[in-house]
Amino acid sequence: MNAEIERYLAEVRTALPALDLRAVKVRTFGGSKAMADVIVPLIASGEKTGTFALEWEFADDPARAPKQDELYVVTDFEGHPVLLYRISHVETVAFEEIGPRHVAVEGPNARDVGVWRNIHWPYWGGMLKARGEEPSMRMPVIFQQFTVLHRRAAS
Repeated sequence: MNAEIERYLAEVRTALPALDLRAVKVRTFGGSKAMADVIVPLIASGEKTGTFALEWEFADDPARAPKQDELYVVTDFEGHPVLLYRISHVETVAFEEIGPRHVAVEGPNARDVGVWRNIHWPYWGGMLKARGEEPSMRMPVIFQQFTVLHRRAAS
């Protein structure tokens, strides 16, 4: 972890001294700065309380797959820490079985199943095709719900 994330974790330790921060992961959201600039503030505000990943993303190293109770520092696209969350629920679901209960965790513009599919099918389809694979309605999606535990203090 870089020095800025270490300083942020020191801030978290002060605010939440009982929290075990020995195994924190770091991530950002969106495949571009523009997407991260939309998604990360939705998480920080509490409007977005979950996310999705394709199971194949972790095929080379299944230990990296998200698990309940894991802690994540979320950064902006440039890698500056914004918040810390804990995964509260993980469930693997076929793409075609993603329903209203799942998409309810999304930002306000993606809480409709049809909209959610229209966003994720081309995004994941492009990633899969780049690997020589085809998307499938049965492809396993890892659904995750999370709880924000700490937001970075404004500088």
